[in-house]
Amino acid sequence: MKQNPTIYKIESRHNIDSIVDGISAHLLMNKKPSIIRDIQVNEYDSKLIVIQSSEKESEWARFFPKEYVKGIALEYQIPSILILVNTESGIFTVIGGAFYKYILPFLDTSYGLNTYSRIMNPIQDEIITIKTRGVTGLRAGMSEQFKDNYRLMDYIKFGKIPTELKIKLSSETAELYFNQFLSNRSPNIILNISSGFNLNKKLTFQELGLLIEILEYIETKKADDFFSSYKEITDKDLISNSLKPAIINELFNKRNNILENKVSNFDICYPNKIEDFYSADQYAIKLKEDKRKFKKISELNDKSEILRTILRYLNDENFDRNLNSFGSKIYSLYIYTYKNQNKNPILKTALIYHLNTEINIKGLGTFIYLDSKWYKLREIFINEMNKRCSEILNANDLKNQILNEEWQKKASGKRENEGTYNDKYDKKNYLVLDTISPDSIELADIVHFKGKTLYLCHVKYGFSTDMRELYSQVISSARRLKNDLKDEKNDYLKAVYKSLKSKKKNRNLSEQNFLDLFKTAENIKYVMCITSHIKNKPVQKDIKKYKSNIAKLSLIQCYTEMRTEYYDLSFEVIKNDSCFS
Repeated sequence: MKQNPTIYKIESRHNIDSIVDGISAHLLMNKKPSIIRDIQVNEYDSKLIVIQSSEKESEWARFFPKEYVKGIALEYQIPSILILVNTESGIFTVIGGAFYKYILPFLDTSYGLNTYSRIMNPIQDEIITIKTRGVTGLRAGMSEQFKDNYRLMDYIKFGKIPTELKIKLSSETAELYFNQFLSNRSPNIILNISSGFNLNKKLTFQELGLLIEILEYIETKKADDFFSSYKEITDKDLISNSLKPAIINELFNKRNNILENKVSNFDICYPNKIEDFYSADQYAIKLKEDKRKFKKISELNDKSEILRTILRYLNDENFDRNLNSFGSKIYSLYIYTYKNQNKNPILKTALIYHLNTEINIKGLGTFIYLDSKWYKLREIFINEMNKRCSEILNANDLKNQILNEEWQKKASGKRENEGTYNDKYDKKNYLVLDTISPDSIELADIVHFKGKTLYLCHVKYGFSTDMRELYSQVISSARRLKNDLKDEKNDYLKAVYKSLKSKKKNRNLSEQNFLDLFKTAENIKYVMCITSHIKNKPVQKDIKKYKSNIAKLSLIQCYTEMRTEYYDLSFEVIKNDSCFS
């Protein structure tokens, strides 16, 4: 009897005895009768753990040598077996059915992808299917399928992290590592890669041992950095001892800058729910005082004020007198997100999971904390990313032909806010749509009509993590506009016009005049309007001086997505010299 096992790896900090003890305790607590047996997988000392049941003969019943399963009932629809193989390079495991939830806390969830990165051939390996996670933009995840001969090197993109792959290995790699599994009937090696490693072939018990020997050898090979532009950090000691404390320390040190509304590397968003969070109506900030007791601190409609409101509260209550006091309160704060005036929140979790930022730690490098996960951009990609950003900005810079007003300082010495800047374009051939957002989607901050071209401008001060939000705004607007123009009713555009007229900013345009701007335009262009927040360092010329990788990834991803799926995307770098005087 053969099986098609997926091979996983246990994190190196665990030993086989602690795993068996931990699993046994879970099974006992859940009243799952089990049998634990010593077995040999080739020359490796191993353990077989089986959850007893009696429903239907399992497909695993005839996989093992008879002496290993004598006296064990392997009769159930969902096979619940676990094999732990103890090798010199660590513990490998094969999981059957319901056992996954019991072994998950012990797994190295990056094992499969890391193993493939040691044997990959980007030029010759073919992608069959791929699932990715987006570091920027609205897509938390994406699944794609490809026709024959689509090479790995044609896919790797900024802003995406592969999470699952089905790969056809190059014939050279297949012969080198897996020739024992090749045959005339099955001349190719197809890998299913995720947290585990699957050969996509049915194996005997003896062949399972052989595959583990091969995987042990592969671990001695150097990983290829081409696999992804950035690497997820999964080292729990590094995260708990260095990275998590660094977030609190950075927020504590930069709290005054944030309160003064200066450009910050901190952004707030519910993890993996960007659009839901950005389109919400109301946000409540609550302090956890006891196990089930929460004290409401504030309610607000503007998500951009959440972090300032929290920091102001901590300052007013003297909770930021030292780092320890500050940190303990940060971990006790929660954000509740509401939509459509509903009393029940659509989202709620601790503030720490909402934080997105980039942190440079001396001796360790620059890390991205995003959607409660940690990433580190590989050095090999940084120059390429800077080059790509410069190319996009310089090739699509409108050079202040559309937005030519300068961003000014106020009498107080602080710079103007975005609303004040946008209102400067309440003039001929412009419409100010700032804060007009039917269905929580803002069409644009400023619309400019010039001949047969319509420019939809989205404005944001600075080039930092806020670019992630700007990316979201642009893509949401473009998608909604494209869909609305396909619909004869044009309900969205009519709702925008209704709000525009109620604010008396329609500049004498009738509803039909407004609709015709979009319907008769020969060219609709979206414009990302940003500023250089570092003195004498124009972002389009000195991109290396800007440290926010999130900003750069957002720019590249937004440009690519807009051009392939929606409308042309251009850029305006708004003049702001007076902000530095």
